[in-house]
Amino acid sequence: MAQNRSNFQYQTRTSYIDGNTARKRELSGRYAVNNYNTAYKAAPVTEPKIREHARPERQVRTQPKGLSGISKASLFVLTLAIGATLYFCIEFLMLQNEVSRLEKDIITMEKTLATMKNENDAAYEQINMVYDLDYVYNVAVNELGMVYPNNNEVITYKKAEESYIRQYADIPD
Repeated sequence: MAQNRSNFQYQTRTSYIDGNTARKRELSGRYAVNNYNTAYKAAPVTEPKIREHARPERQVRTQPKGLSGISKASLFVLTLAIGATLYFCIEFLMLQNEVSRLEKDIITMEKTLATMKNENDAAYEQINMVYDLDYVYNVAVNELGMVYPNNNEVITYKKAEESYIRQYADIPD
């Protein structure tokens, strides 16, 4: 079937069309006659030849003795770059781990500080509730005879850089 199609297609390629309509033609032997009875010589119909492609012989490639695309200096530089990249990546991961550990420590310490502040405030409130300041004033003034100082009895001094003062001797008059 495929053979007939190829022959048919091959035979129909030799004709031509004159004008805008196709005319019938009659074949008689080696000459074809059209409707106007003018003869022309038809091309002989032959079977197309099947080409046999000659395959080229395979070439055996030899293995290169060394790296042909890269020099030893380039390989050395590339190796150093890869090593440096790995080193910096590992250092980055270690620093990131250290930062996250320190953040966790800070959070833990902040919780501890908040707990201690709460305990300190609670203890301060408890002390304020136990000692009545009016009672302390009455005891100091009435029982112990304490009084407020006069202006000439007050001695002023310059504050040192430290937050507290140590007294090694009596204050002079």
